[in-house]
Amino acid sequence: MKNYTLLFILLAVCQVGLSQSKTLEKANKLFANQAYAEAIEAYTAEEELDADATLNLADAYYYIADAEKAVQYYDQAWELNEGRSPEAHFRYADALKSNKDYDRANAILTNYTGTNVDILKAMEANDLEVSQFFMPQVVDAASAYDDFGAAYYDRQVVFASNRNASRPLYPWTGKPYLDLYYGKISGSAITDEGEFPGAINTDTHESNAVFTSDGQKMYFTRTSDKFKKVDGAKVAPLQLFSAELIAGKWDNVQMLPISSDVYSVAHPALSADENTLYFSSDMPGGYGSFDIYKVSIEGESFGTPVNLGENVNSDKLEQFPYISENGNLYFASNRAEGLGGLDLYSSDPQGDSFAEAYNLGSSINSNADDFALIIKERQGSGFMSSNRTGKDKIYSFETFPNLNYQIIGNVDDKKTLEPLPGAEVTLYRPSTGTTQKTITEADGSFKFEVRPNSLYMVKASKALYAPVEKEVKIEYAQNTKTLIKLQMSAYADTEDIVAVNDRNQLTQVNLEKIYFDFDKANIRPDAATTLDKLVALMKKYPEMNVEVASHTDQRGADDYNLRLSQRRAQSTVDYIVSKGIDRSRLKAQGYGEQDPINACPSGDCTEEQYDENRRSEFTILK
Repeated sequence: MKNYTLLFILLAVCQVGLSQSKTLEKANKLFANQAYAEAIEAYTAEEELDADATLNLADAYYYIADAEKAVQYYDQAWELNEGRSPEAHFRYADALKSNKDYDRANAILTNYTGTNVDILKAMEANDLEVSQFFMPQVVDAASAYDDFGAAYYDRQVVFASNRNASRPLYPWTGKPYLDLYYGKISGSAITDEGEFPGAINTDTHESNAVFTSDGQKMYFTRTSDKFKKVDGAKVAPLQLFSAELIAGKWDNVQMLPISSDVYSVAHPALSADENTLYFSSDMPGGYGSFDIYKVSIEGESFGTPVNLGENVNSDKLEQFPYISENGNLYFASNRAEGLGGLDLYSSDPQGDSFAEAYNLGSSINSNADDFALIIKERQGSGFMSSNRTGKDKIYSFETFPNLNYQIIGNVDDKKTLEPLPGAEVTLYRPSTGTTQKTITEADGSFKFEVRPNSLYMVKASKALYAPVEKEVKIEYAQNTKTLIKLQMSAYADTEDIVAVNDRNQLTQVNLEKIYFDFDKANIRPDAATTLDKLVALMKKYPEMNVEVASHTDQRGADDYNLRLSQRRAQSTVDYIVSKGIDRSRLKAQGYGEQDPINACPSGDCTEEQYDENRRSEFTILK
C-alpha cells in the first residue's frame, strides 16, 4: 500500500512539473512573439522562474514601459546571474533611469560603456549649450486614453489614439490597436475631435501621419495585418502607406514600395520642399535597431533609401523624425546619455546631410519616453508626446532663446552683518537631483549658473555657524540674474548653552559638570541626563562636529591621568553614539593634566581649584 501511495505522489509531482513546464514554454513563446502583456501574465503565474525567464519577465515589463516592475525583476535576474549581455545591461540601466535612480544607472552604464558616466551632470552641461528652451504643457491630461504623434493638418492636428474600444487588443500592450483621430488643441484641451475619415483606419495600428502643404496627400504608418516568421518569432512589421484626398474623401490607400514584409519602415516626415521623405527603419545594414533614412520622391515613385549616417544614428533606437521649415531634423533616441527612455534630439542641416545630433535638454526631456516632436520654428511653438504621466499624452510647447541665468548672492553674519568669506554654498536642483558647490569670496559673494523654469535650494554652511537654506524659483524672464542674501547665525549667538570660551576662544557647549566614579570611566545616570542635552543639540544641527575633551587634576602619575582621561572621553563618545549620533561627527580626546584651568604654580591647588581642573569640555569643531 505504501508503494502505491509513493507512486501516486511521484506521478502527481511529475504532473505538476509538466504543467509548470508547459506554462513556462507558453510564456517564452509569447515573449518571443512580442506579446508582452500576455507573456507577463504567463510568467507571473509561475511560482518560481529561472534566471533566463526572470530576465524575460523584466524585459517584458521594460517593453510595455513599466519601469518600476522592470527594475524589480532585473534586480532578481542579476542576483541569479550577473553575466548578462551588454544589451541587457543597457535595458536595466534605462529602466533605472526611468525610475530616477541615476546613481545605479550610472554604475551600470559605466560598466557597459567602459567610460565614467554621470547622466545628470552631463545633462546640466548640455542644458547650457542648447539654443532653445522649451516650456511643455500636457494636453487633455484627464483622458483615460493614450494619445500621441500629433501632425499638422488644416488648422487641426491628427494624432494616434487607442480610444476605440471596439478594436482588437494589441498583444504587446494588452490595449486596443491605434487609430488616427483629428481635433483642435486649445490650451490644455483637445476639442472637436473625431475619428479620421476615409479608408485609413483598420483593425491594425495606424499612427504618425504627415500631410503635404496643399492637404491633398498624406503618408502614415500602419502595422501589417500579416504575421511573418523572423528569427523564429512571429512579427507584424510596420509599413508606410500613402492616401489621397479625392472628392473630399481620403482614398487610394497604397503601401509605399520602400515598405517590407520582413522589417519595419515607419514614422514618415517630409522635407520643406516635399521632395524627400524621411522615415525610421530597422532594415539590414543600419547602425542600430532602428535608424533614420531618407528617400527621394520622384513623382509617383521613390528612389533608394539612404541612411542618414553616424552623425544622426547610433547603435540604439532612432525614431519619429521631423523636418522643420528651416530644414532642422528632430527625432527621438534612447541612447545611453539620455535621461531615460526616448529623449528628443536635433541635428542641423549640413550640405545634403546633417551635423552631429545633440540632446534638446531637460527643459523638454524627462526620465520617461519623450518623442514625436513637431515644431513651427518661426512661431516658436509645437507639439511633442511623452508618457511621463504613465500614459502617452500630447504636449504643446513654446520655445524661447536659451539665455544664461545666474543666482548671485552674499553670505553675511546675521548679528554683525559682516560678510562671511570661506562659507560653502551648495545649490541643489530637486527635479534632477544635481548639486553644485562653491566657496564664498572675501566679500562673502557667490554665484551659480542655473536654468529657467526651475526650483533650486541654496544652502550655506560654515564652521561654528548654523546652516541656512533658501528656496529659489527661477522663472523665464528678461532679467536673467536673481539676487539673494543668506544670513548665518553663529551657534554662540543662537543657542543658550553654546558660548565662546574666554580662556581659549573656542566655541563650546556648556553643560553641567559630568562626574565619574573614582578611577572609573563608565557614564553614570546623572551624567547621561546631562549628555542628552548635547545629543539633542547635535540632532538639531546634523552638520555639527564636536570634540569631547576629558581633563584630570594634577594629582597622580602623568601617564595614569592621560590614560584615564582618554577612557573617560571615549566612554562619553560611545554614549553619545548610542543615542543615534554618527561616530564620524565626534572626536574623543584625553588631555590628562596637560591643560589645567588652574596651573597652581606653587604646586598645591585648593580642592576647589582641583575640582575646576577635573572637567569635560565639548568644543564645536564645525
